[in-house]
Amino acid sequence: MSPRRRQKVTAPHESSASSGAFNPPGVPLADPLPVIIGLPDDMADEQLDLIVPQPIQPIPAPIVAPKLCIINLKAGCYRIIFRPKTGAQFFQGTLRVDKSSGSTTISGDLYRFFNIVITPPIVTPIPIRPFNIPIYARNQYYSYLKVNAIQQSPVITSGPCQLKLTAQEYVYTQPPAGSFNGTFPNAPGTRTIQMVLEPKAAPAGFTSSYFEGKLFEGVTEKGTISLGWVSDSFRRATLEIDTLKNAVAPQPVPALSGGGIEDFKSVFTSVGWDLNVVYDQVSLDPPVGVNPNDCWPNAKLHELMLSVRKLTTNLDKEWHMHLVVIPAKMGCSRGIMYDQIGVPREGVASFSDDGYPTSDSANFGAAANKKQRDTPRAFLRSASHEVGHGFNQVHQEQELGSDNSIMTTTPNVANVLGGPASGLPGVFPNNINLGFNNTCRHHLIHFPDIAVRPGGMTFGSGHGAIAGTDRHFFGEGELQLSLTPAQTQIELGEPLPLRWSLTNTSASPIPAPSDIRIETHNTFISVTNPHGTAKLMPTFVIECEHVEMRLLQPGDTLEAETRLFWSTNGFAFESPGKHNIAARITWTYNGTPLGVEANTEVWVNFPQSTQDNDAAPVLLDPQVGMYVALGGANHLTDAVTRLQSLTGSGATLGDTENRPKALRGFDGILPS
Repeated sequence: MSPRRRQKVTAPHESSASSGAFNPPGVPLADPLPVIIGLPDDMADEQLDLIVPQPIQPIPAPIVAPKLCIINLKAGCYRIIFRPKTGAQFFQGTLRVDKSSGSTTISGDLYRFFNIVITPPIVTPIPIRPFNIPIYARNQYYSYLKVNAIQQSPVITSGPCQLKLTAQEYVYTQPPAGSFNGTFPNAPGTRTIQMVLEPKAAPAGFTSSYFEGKLFEGVTEKGTISLGWVSDSFRRATLEIDTLKNAVAPQPVPALSGGGIEDFKSVFTSVGWDLNVVYDQVSLDPPVGVNPNDCWPNAKLHELMLSVRKLTTNLDKEWHMHLVVIPAKMGCSRGIMYDQIGVPREGVASFSDDGYPTSDSANFGAAANKKQRDTPRAFLRSASHEVGHGFNQVHQEQELGSDNSIMTTTPNVANVLGGPASGLPGVFPNNINLGFNNTCRHHLIHFPDIAVRPGGMTFGSGHGAIAGTDRHFFGEGELQLSLTPAQTQIELGEPLPLRWSLTNTSASPIPAPSDIRIETHNTFISVTNPHGTAKLMPTFVIECEHVEMRLLQPGDTLEAETRLFWSTNGFAFESPGKHNIAARITWTYNGTPLGVEANTEVWVNFPQSTQDNDAAPVLLDPQVGMYVALGGANHLTDAVTRLQSLTGSGATLGDTENRPKALRGFDGILPS
């Protein structure tokens, strides 16, 4: 299993213009740090210089008697308010102080507001309830704070009693119209700031640690800042669960520790989230024309999720995830996540009557060939996995490898736990760990708000590569990836059917994913346009619950296909000319990042007639793109209207005289 080459990849917590066409949008990410206690009292002046940027004083400071200094930087979420010295803006947000594994990690997010002077009315004072974790509108998101130094005065000091947090601020550029992904600057960010804080008595609304002070950029004072603790949790969200007729929603299960229960709330409590779980609508009817006890077409599932979610849901006032539970049947899928319903990552589905066929894994133990509704612990794990996708968590097969945690796919959890072949039968589902691993925990706590919250950046943002490791790419004499486009020349506005195959061309078995469809999030496709600009074309639907790591035998081949046209990053082919299509399959096995890649070319024709020219802007519409991504979706009425305007009355697909040539790519999915 010798690699063709080793390619150094960019760390997932840094944006990089050169990180490659396959990397989703990068985001900054805070790292664990030590807390540095200030210098001894006999060096108080030097200590002061460390904590407060200031010019050299011509006269020595007078000797001050030692005093007690208590800096209680309590773990949890803080409300932060920054008021600049000039301008009409001020900033509010959160700061997360995470103390785990012997170190401290601090990250934060700021949202921008404008000062509006309003004379408040005279009212009778009423008791102020303690503040909770705040939630702000997505379009007011301003910046991410990555704290990279923590200093505080000694407990006994003759100098100031201060806490100094040095942070890199990454100012976010909001997405352009029609897009969901804004951008963060490359490291080290927009600027470095110092928050110089002193402990103060907590004002009304705050119940614990509270600090006030000043914010500096270099030696320049930029304004005042306050920091008040509000919660042991770092973030909060709501999970709404709706259930169809004849389906059963996941329920709490006995804890492995022997006391209490585990449920959706405890799964997220383990990573410091306050998740409010609401079992809402039950006995819902399926869309017309759907057998709820069969496999569901993606389009009908999308239609259902649009119809049953609460119309009053406001993602700018609540981090809200929607889970709909459907019966389906064995062999369809245990769960699915859409990267977009109206906006990215706001809905997932789980299938109560699918389950654990031995065709997915030989290590399902007591759950083998049983439905999810009959294996409560495995069911809760699978549904939590989909909710984790909704909060932008990817498979651990793409990060550090399979383990017994929420974001590893179900078959690989079973294989990690073992079975008859390993001498450990029966540990699945009884010993399933209903918790995230440390990698996901760090992401869920310290990714920027906009990368985690529903309706923010698209799925995969921030997970661009594996930090500090090389990925081994197989050569054609080991694993061969082949790309086969249905056409080598297409029209502007035409979807392109694309097939790919992975063949073991060596004489030995090689570990690889058992499913290489784009929906399993192992295969990634990018398109480079005639101007040299590359665009990642991520999957619209995340459906991964059948994939496991298996040995691909010599001569064996895996195949998959898609209709390459549109993604949440836009259209694949927006202009005439030569385009390069590249595919990459990546995975991790026994801690080693592996991969294989291939590319091909396709030519997009310049429109040859007025009919073809007029059709292009009709077809290059985002709702038509979503229609194609769903494999045809009649509930997307704008897309249906656009397509029907081009098909003409009574014309057949092969009637090239009456139809634009680009409709060839819609074969099999045109509205009836």
